Amino acid sequence: MTDTGSKPPLDFPELESGGGASSADEFANIPSSRRRHPAIALGAAALAAFLLYQIHEDVFFAISHSEARDLGDARALASVPAGRVPINEYVRVEGMADRESGVIIDTAGSWKFRQFFRLLGTKSRIFVYRTGDPIPVEQAERDVFVGRLVRFRDLSFQAAIRKHFANRVAATHFFAPIAVRNRVASTMGGPLALPDMMGEQVSLAPNDELSIDVNRPADVQVEMPRSKFANEASARSAIEAHGGQILDEKAQPTDRKSIALVVTFPGDVRDRAMNEVSELDSQVRFVPVRATHTTRVADLAAGTDSLLIKSAGENKELPLARIMAVRTLANVQIPDDALLILEGDHPRDNLKVLVAAAFLLGFAMVNLLSLRARI
Repeated sequence: MTDTGSKPPLDFPELESGGGASSADEFANIPSSRRRHPAIALGAAALAAFLLYQIHEDVFFAISHSEARDLGDARALASVPAGRVPINEYVRVEGMADRESGVIIDTAGSWKFRQFFRLLGTKSRIFVYRTGDPIPVEQAERDVFVGRLVRFRDLSFQAAIRKHFANRVAATHFFAPIAVRNRVASTMGGPLALPDMMGEQVSLAPNDELSIDVNRPADVQVEMPRSKFANEASARSAIEAHGGQILDEKAQPTDRKSIALVVTFPGDVRDRAMNEVSELDSQVRFVPVRATHTTRVADLAAGTDSLLIKSAGENKELPLARIMAVRTLANVQIPDDALLILEGDHPRDNLKVLVAAAFLLGFAMVNLLSLRARI
């Protein structure tokens, strides 16, 4: 009979002996497909380093002091040399906003609007990018600006803003009459370059216009309270009764509670008549009346103590003592060393930049360590 309950052992001597020459890993010398070329790892590390450099100022700002550094008056900051300005710091600055030449900036598609304006007296060197959200009452009433101080030229949109201001945004500049007279005397009708009353240098071409406001000492705007004088006729009668002569000119009262009339008083009774009119009511006010002459720079000439102008085809002499203001409109030029306050930009609002920086640093280190492993 054949015994089917047992089987002879399998004879695999190479397994029993633990290997030998044939037990070597036949895949040992095949290069790993997961290893990248060193140039790729080096390029990736370089890219991460470049991106880190691009955000390094944001990183420094995020870890800076969270309490605003008080820089005081913006006019003092404007006189600080560029190398000593606390760039990329959280600061607090006080100044008078020039809202006449301010613009509203909106981000396309976001419906977020922000004010962009300069601070007066800073020679157009200090600008503010004001948040559209409600601001504290103290900041709104006192013109206090708190935020991140940066160089204007570092903005991504600085070229577009400069072009817009230079071509489309104008501001009113006021000049001292004696300064205009002296500069006109030295240029003889040529271009003028002189500082305005705020210290900003303004260049005027021969065809640019100047408006010169001159007071009229014989005339005055009298404002009578409506609480006592019900209409213009009653106000006229009261003034004429004391020797005043009503001129046929439109007058704009300083408030809605008054009636305004342009009046001239004869020289021999001027002081007495004005005193009698003022005693009619404690709310009677006298406002100076001015005449405005518009002339080109080329039509200006210097007199002994006056400005000679050609206005409306007539030659006129305007005594300096009677000139109340000399003004013009000129486009705003943003200087190369201009500064910008990003209002509301707080260091702790930039903490997410630290996460991005940590990721980039880790990415660069992994790639550099992979290069080291191949050495």
